[in-house]
Amino acid sequence: MTSNQAHAHQKDHPHLGVAIVTQAEFEAVELEAPICNSDTVDCLSLAEIYETAYNQHEQASEETLARVFNLIFHILFMHFKPEDVAEPYGPIMHMNGRHTMIPSDLRGEQSDILATVVPNVNNPGLRARLSDIAWINNRRRSDMAHLAINAYCDAVQTLLDDKAKFSQTSSSTCDTEMLYRACQIAHKTGWKGSDGSRLKSLVQKVTQDTFNQEDLTRFIRVANLSLQFSIDKPEVLAFRAEKLVEIKDLGSFMSRELWQCAASAHKYSRNNIEHNRCLKSAAECLVALANNYDSKGIGAVKHLMDAIQELRRIPNTQERRQQLEEHLREVQPSISDEMHTITTKIDLTKLVESARGHVSGLNLAQALKVFALLDRSPDPEVLRERAREQAKEYVFASTSPLLIVDNEGKVTGKSPGFFSNVEDDNSRLRHIIAQTVTLRSELTAASRINPARLQIHAEHLLERYDFLCLCSMSPFIPGDRVDLFSLAFARFFGGDFLSALHILVPQLENSLRYVLKQTGKESSYIRSNMIQEDMTLSSLLKNERQSLEDIFGPAIVCVIENLFDFSGGPRIRNQLAHGLISDQECYSGYGIYACWFIFHLCCLPLLPHWDHLTTYMERIQT
Repeated sequence: MTSNQAHAHQKDHPHLGVAIVTQAEFEAVELEAPICNSDTVDCLSLAEIYETAYNQHEQASEETLARVFNLIFHILFMHFKPEDVAEPYGPIMHMNGRHTMIPSDLRGEQSDILATVVPNVNNPGLRARLSDIAWINNRRRSDMAHLAINAYCDAVQTLLDDKAKFSQTSSSTCDTEMLYRACQIAHKTGWKGSDGSRLKSLVQKVTQDTFNQEDLTRFIRVANLSLQFSIDKPEVLAFRAEKLVEIKDLGSFMSRELWQCAASAHKYSRNNIEHNRCLKSAAECLVALANNYDSKGIGAVKHLMDAIQELRRIPNTQERRQQLEEHLREVQPSISDEMHTITTKIDLTKLVESARGHVSGLNLAQALKVFALLDRSPDPEVLRERAREQAKEYVFASTSPLLIVDNEGKVTGKSPGFFSNVEDDNSRLRHIIAQTVTLRSELTAASRINPARLQIHAEHLLERYDFLCLCSMSPFIPGDRVDLFSLAFARFFGGDFLSALHILVPQLENSLRYVLKQTGKESSYIRSNMIQEDMTLSSLLKNERQSLEDIFGPAIVCVIENLFDFSGGPRIRNQLAHGLISDQECYSGYGIYACWFIFHLCCLPLLPHWDHLTTYMERIQT
């Protein structure tokens, strides 16, 4: 669905004041007529059918049919993210301060009407969605909770019996997502009734089937689900996970996932010895991943550091850590041979169409690669020369001191005018450069980044799990922050810039320290009272600038400084850290660019090895 279609549909959004679809209107319509010949229980596929039906009836001026099918379309089109316990449904996209439908938009009378409609719905996918929404909006409706659990079970069972299917564009783990959501509802309602027993039996069956079929990604997800809700015995799940590790040519990444699954299972059974053994095996998989880089470059260093970090949490691993630390010191000097500036050509005419076209029709791994290269950080010397030319062209403005104010009108900074002294001239140049970087970031976000993001999100409905592989392999991301970055990137591609910005920006300086450590540089300092503290972003730019420029290049460091730290720019890091950033600023051009820029930094060191990443991502998604 295009952004224009989404915007057009919002005029019928109940939350915006449009009249509620009444009980009488539902009774006047054959609700499942559009999907009577469909064998899918996938809500997004059903949404496409209802969208077509809505358009047809709207053109025919059949108002009642159009209103009912439009409402059902919006309900089915919600972003289903069951792993988000607080908000299992979100908007499919944000646009200009508005969003597509979420459950709370239906709260009250419309939700009550849906509850009366649900029991007569036959398609289990549609029935599960409607009853789930009705229960979310009124937790006292235990009947809707039980109906939702049974509907999710029905949907999964029809898939297991080959009586229904998901579309080709849907995630291969959609059935486990439905089970996860059903377990969440059952957990919150106390696993009461026969539907709770049925759900547990179904989870056990899927766990057994995925093990027998060696369906690794689905097994890991359903095994973790089973552990979380105490459905299968942890010892059995640990045995199965370790058995799957023996598969030939499995690959280090997937082996590590299975070892971690086994470790979690042993932890649930309180078997610390076996738990630590599996964690050590998982750490050794990281060493194997480092060897995939021929034991050189920042990729190898990243995985070795992550392995050492994981081993530090395990008793009696000092000898192995020392071996890896020696190997790490041998590998670190090779980083300088690998780090270089990456360039890409983009057609500057019709930028929006060009950006969409660059990512359209690609598989996910290739689309993300192109997306990461949508912009190139400008040369600082070029920016400086342009700032001088601007100062000469606009003499009056350049000679006048510049005040920087916030949204409330408070003066937060001052820039001196030219021709006062050399120091002030340099300061004014820095302010002009910061303004140029800010304006450039806003233009790039509007013309390239956001259009490409919308296109990727339309073709690949992304969730946190889709970024785990990329984040696990990125030398920019510490091993204990993989989930954090994965969640942030999922929120970013989903249009939730508010959440993405608040997660990613505080992690930037930590990742810079992490990369410096990989190159053998110290990123902390000892105060006069002998307390050791990590350097802040400002301290890193001041004291380790040359090291950062050696790694990332002067252009990238210039953007980091002017976008995140320098007072003459947006100073996103400081604004966010002190709670000074507003909702609107999170959705600003430079806010969107900041999220993309951190994604860009995560991807840069992986580019020479993107084929490895593509292979792992394809294996997970199939």
